[in-house]
Amino acid sequence: SPLYGLEDEERARIGTEEDPLRNFEAAMQRNEEAELAVNGGDTERAINLYEISIREEFVSSHPYERLATVYESRHNPTEALRVCEAFTKLAASGKMPRGAQRSADRKLPEFEARIQRYRRSLDEGQ
Repeated sequence: SPLYGLEDEERARIGTEEDPLRNFEAAMQRNEEAELAVNGGDTERAINLYEISIREEFVSSHPYERLATVYESRHNPTEALRVCEAFTKLAASGKMPRGAQRSADRKLPEFEARIQRYRRSLDEGQ
Protein backbone atom coordinates (compact mmCIF):
# COMPACT_ATOMS: atom_id res chain seq x y z
CA SER A 1 0.00 0.00 0.00
CA PRO A 2 1.26 3.52 -0.77
CA LEU A 3 3.24 5.22 1.99
CA TYR A 4 1.11 8.06 3.45
CA GLY A 5 -1.16 7.75 0.43
CA LEU A 6 1.70 8.63 -1.92
CA GLU A 7 2.21 6.80 -5.17
CA ASP A 8 5.72 5.54 -6.08
CA GLU A 9 6.20 8.45 -8.49
CA GLU A 10 5.29 11.00 -5.78
CA ARG A 11 7.56 9.29 -3.24
CA ALA A 12 10.46 9.32 -5.70
CA ARG A 13 10.24 13.12 -5.96
CA ILE A 14 10.56 13.74 -2.19
CA GLY A 15 13.49 16.05 -1.54
CA THR A 16 14.33 16.50 -5.22
CA GLU A 17 14.01 19.63 -7.35
CA GLU A 18 10.68 18.24 -8.60
CA ASP A 19 9.28 17.90 -5.05
CA PRO A 20 6.38 20.38 -4.93
CA LEU A 21 6.65 20.49 -1.13
CA ARG A 22 10.43 20.97 -1.03
CA ASN A 23 10.22 24.53 0.29
CA PHE A 24 6.79 24.16 1.86
CA GLU A 25 7.69 25.26 5.41
CA ALA A 26 9.58 28.34 4.23
CA ALA A 27 6.74 29.19 1.85
CA MET A 28 4.13 28.81 4.60
CA GLN A 29 6.09 31.17 6.82
CA ARG A 30 6.54 33.61 3.93
CA ASN A 31 2.79 33.53 3.22
CA GLU A 32 2.05 34.22 6.90
CA GLU A 33 4.46 37.18 6.80
CA ALA A 34 2.73 38.43 3.66
CA GLU A 35 -0.64 38.21 5.38
CA LEU A 36 0.69 40.21 8.34
CA ALA A 37 2.13 42.76 5.91
CA VAL A 38 -1.25 43.16 4.16
CA ASN A 39 -3.02 43.57 7.50
CA GLY A 40 -0.37 46.04 8.64
CA GLY A 41 -0.71 48.14 5.49
CA ASP A 42 2.68 47.19 4.00
CA THR A 43 1.24 46.13 0.67
CA GLU A 44 4.55 46.32 -1.22
CA ARG A 45 6.16 43.83 1.16
CA ALA A 46 3.14 41.53 0.85
CA ILE A 47 3.30 41.68 -2.94
CA ASN A 48 7.01 40.83 -2.93
CA LEU A 49 6.49 37.87 -0.57
CA TYR A 50 3.48 36.50 -2.45
CA GLU A 51 5.29 36.89 -5.78
CA ILE A 52 8.04 34.58 -4.49
CA SER A 53 5.42 31.92 -3.69
CA ILE A 54 3.89 32.30 -7.15
CA ARG A 55 7.32 32.05 -8.79
CA GLU A 56 8.06 28.88 -6.78
CA GLU A 57 4.65 27.44 -7.81
CA PHE A 58 3.40 27.10 -4.23
CA VAL A 59 0.82 24.30 -4.17
CA SER A 60 -1.96 26.05 -2.24
CA SER A 61 -4.35 28.59 -3.75
CA HIS A 62 -4.02 31.04 -0.84
CA PRO A 63 -1.13 33.24 -2.05
CA TYR A 64 -2.62 33.36 -5.56
CA GLU A 65 -6.01 34.45 -4.21
CA ARG A 66 -4.52 37.04 -1.87
CA LEU A 67 -2.13 38.48 -4.44
CA ALA A 68 -4.87 38.73 -7.08
CA THR A 69 -7.06 40.51 -4.51
CA VAL A 70 -4.25 42.95 -3.69
CA TYR A 71 -3.72 43.71 -7.38
CA GLU A 72 -7.47 44.05 -7.90
CA SER A 73 -7.71 46.51 -5.00
CA ARG A 74 -4.97 48.53 -6.72
CA HIS A 75 -7.01 48.55 -9.95
CA ASN A 76 -4.42 46.41 -11.72
CA PRO A 77 -6.42 43.71 -13.55
CA THR A 78 -3.42 42.83 -15.75
CA GLU A 79 -1.39 41.58 -12.78
CA ALA A 80 -4.45 40.00 -11.11
CA LEU A 81 -5.10 38.11 -14.36
CA ARG A 82 -1.47 36.94 -14.56
CA VAL A 83 -1.62 35.57 -11.01
CA CYS A 84 -4.92 33.72 -11.57
CA GLU A 85 -3.66 32.26 -14.84
CA ALA A 86 -0.50 31.09 -13.05
CA PHE A 87 -2.67 29.15 -10.59
CA THR A 88 -4.83 27.56 -13.29
CA LYS A 89 -1.68 26.59 -15.21
CA LEU A 90 -0.20 25.00 -12.08
CA ALA A 91 -3.47 23.18 -11.34
CA ALA A 92 -3.44 21.73 -14.88
CA SER A 93 0.26 20.76 -14.75
CA GLY A 94 -0.07 17.46 -12.90
CA LYS A 95 2.79 18.51 -10.59
CA MET A 96 0.69 18.98 -7.46
CA PRO A 97 0.39 16.36 -4.69
CA ARG A 98 -3.03 14.72 -4.72
CA GLY A 99 -4.45 16.55 -1.69
CA ALA A 100 -3.37 19.90 -3.11
CA GLN A 101 -4.71 18.88 -6.52
CA ARG A 102 -8.14 18.07 -5.09
CA SER A 103 -8.18 21.44 -3.35
CA ALA A 104 -7.05 23.18 -6.54
CA ASP A 105 -9.76 21.43 -8.54
CA ARG A 106 -12.37 22.76 -6.10
CA LYS A 107 -10.95 26.29 -6.44
CA LEU A 108 -10.69 26.31 -10.24
CA PRO A 109 -14.24 27.58 -10.94
CA GLU A 110 -13.57 30.58 -8.67
CA PHE A 111 -10.28 31.29 -10.46
CA GLU A 112 -11.92 30.88 -13.88
CA ALA A 113 -14.62 33.39 -12.87
CA ARG A 114 -11.95 35.85 -11.75
CA ILE A 115 -10.04 35.38 -15.01
CA GLN A 116 -13.20 36.17 -17.01
CA ARG A 117 -13.88 39.23 -14.84
CA TYR A 118 -10.33 40.56 -15.28
CA ARG A 119 -10.41 39.95 -19.03
CA ARG A 120 -13.74 41.81 -19.30
CA SER A 121 -12.28 44.65 -17.27
CA LEU A 122 -9.26 44.82 -19.57
CA ASP A 123 -11.45 44.65 -22.71
CA GLU A 124 -13.62 47.51 -21.41
CA GLY A 125 -10.49 49.51 -20.65
CA GLN A 126 -9.31 49.37 -24.28
